[in-house]
Amino acid sequence: MKKGVLGGLMLAVLIPAISGWAAEGYKFGFVDAQKVLENSKEGKRVKAGMEDYLKPRQKIIDDQKEELRKIEEDLSRQSSVLSAEAKRTKEEDFRKRLADYQRRAMELNEEVQAKKLDVLKDFNHKLEEAVRQIAEKEGFTFVFDKNSEGGALVYARENYDLTARVIDQVDKNGKP
Repeated sequence: MKKGVLGGLMLAVLIPAISGWAAEGYKFGFVDAQKVLENSKEGKRVKAGMEDYLKPRQKIIDDQKEELRKIEEDLSRQSSVLSAEAKRTKEEDFRKRLADYQRRAMELNEEVQAKKLDVLKDFNHKLEEAVRQIAEKEGFTFVFDKNSEGGALVYARENYDLTARVIDQVDKNGKP
């Protein structure tokens, strides 16, 4: 409810301002940055690089998880024939390995998230440069990012969508 009221207030303030800007010759456009990431050659290269970075780390986690599963199965299967001391030792070993697995998984996840932020930061600089080049060349005053998670744009005519041109520009800028 609060979000709707706030959005309504923002529209009440922005619509007259935008109308005034439009009368003064401002030109608006929007770009779907996610679509640029998914469809540009540079974006595909970035995504492929992240997948290559992630695969060996995911394999480490998967291997440890499989090892834990086998230990747990063995412990369950042997539980009735083990002495209390042997059972306690194996359970303790399993708990230590599980704690190590959880710690390692968390560390790798943090590492992957940091890498992802770094890579996306670099891609965003390229995206911003391509948008700037198009905006300056074609006289756009404002270009908004339209995204699926409720970006700054509520409505726009499709003829203002710069996404395809930004994809082309990112690809042009990425050529060696």
